Amino acid sequence: MKRFFVFQGFLTFIVLVFLLFISCATKPDAYIPIDAGVESGSYEDAIASINDEKGRARRSIYTPKNEILLYLDRGMIHHYAGSYQESSEDFQMAELLIEEAYTKSLTQSIGSYIVNDNTIDYSGEDYEDLYINVFNALNYYHTGSLEGAMVEIRRLNDKLVYFADKYERAREKIGESDAARQVDYDQVTMEASSFSNSALARYLGVLFHRGTGNQDGARIDHEELIRAFELAPEIYRNPIPSSVEEELSVPGGKARLNVVAFTGLSPIKEEENIVIPLPLPAPNNSARIALPKIVHRERAIQRVEVVLDSGEKFELELLEDMGAVARETFKSKYALTVVKTVARAITKATASAVASKAAERRGGLAGLAVGFAGRIATEASENADTRLARYFPCYAMVGGINLNPGTYTATINFYGNAGLIASQGKEIVVRENTLNLEEFVCLK
Repeated sequence: MKRFFVFQGFLTFIVLVFLLFISCATKPDAYIPIDAGVESGSYEDAIASINDEKGRARRSIYTPKNEILLYLDRGMIHHYAGSYQESSEDFQMAELLIEEAYTKSLTQSIGSYIVNDNTIDYSGEDYEDLYINVFNALNYYHTGSLEGAMVEIRRLNDKLVYFADKYERAREKIGESDAARQVDYDQVTMEASSFSNSALARYLGVLFHRGTGNQDGARIDHEELIRAFELAPEIYRNPIPSSVEEELSVPGGKARLNVVAFTGLSPIKEEENIVIPLPLPAPNNSARIALPKIVHRERAIQRVEVVLDSGEKFELELLEDMGAVARETFKSKYALTVVKTVARAITKATASAVASKAAERRGGLAGLAVGFAGRIATEASENADTRLARYFPCYAMVGGINLNPGTYTATINFYGNAGLIASQGKEIVVRENTLNLEEFVCLK
């Protein structure tokens, strides 16, 4: 009997260790000062909160395992602040770390199969990797380098080809998985992404090519933009913006003004708990698994209008729902996460059942106690990986107008369902035979 209580005490200790281990998850309230700065447009304050080495954000969010998140979040906020060089440096570091993450994950993956996915370094979501190049292209444009902007668009297009192949292989792997068959498909959607093109990237390609005088390149990207809508109706549920058809030719003597506005904030992840049955004796005949799910953040902005002091005005139209791209590209990784999570739950539960059987030979309630302790430890160690870059925008809205060359004062009005929410003014010089692209941001 004494040996039994010693053994039971040891199991209790293991459970407490697991609970202590998983308690180190990111605390959502650590984002509060950063969120406040971003949503109010006080971007320098948000950056200061991120850079504070002794602050809560550094202690609980931007740890060494989450280094990619540091560069993604800070890179986006630098971009909003107009600190384009600093933004570009952060994005380049994030892209480098994402490229390195694959090799590193091979050596760290054993921990994710034993405990949970939070034991490995964050490697970034595919849509984050794609939008790095979109916003870095804009960084280059704002600092006067159209050629640098085109390099970023070409890099993004190469990634799209890679991801299309990756998603096809994911579909095959999901179909062959025994672990996936343990999940009730009414609870979990198991499918791979079909995303293979970005209308936003193609739109910028049209503008940058036209800006450098490459009409053939502009035409090709224009065709690919149309194709993006055709290939992914689950993402592009909106019509193609009417101004897109006007982008390939600008009347002689006129100058083209293009405006892109980013509104809302990208989705976040939350934990979802599901109980699955297992072919083992009680109490290990079922297990709780923790899965990440993409959660939409509500937006206040519903309409954007550009008003010029010359009397012209035009509406911006939705080009790309970036949140929909996030959800779509998350599918493949999510499906594979389900496969791994179920396999991990089976492995842990089987080990607990074996230990329970061994303890049962001692008689009494030893076997049952060990089984329950094993189940508690198994479920306590299950934590969904809810890490995600938090400050990408959710919607890209675009528009354009042909004007006489000259200087204009533009007012950008952001409307919600109840009326005007925010207004931004800017003096704009519109020149002939060049790209006049203006970017505005309202993340409410």
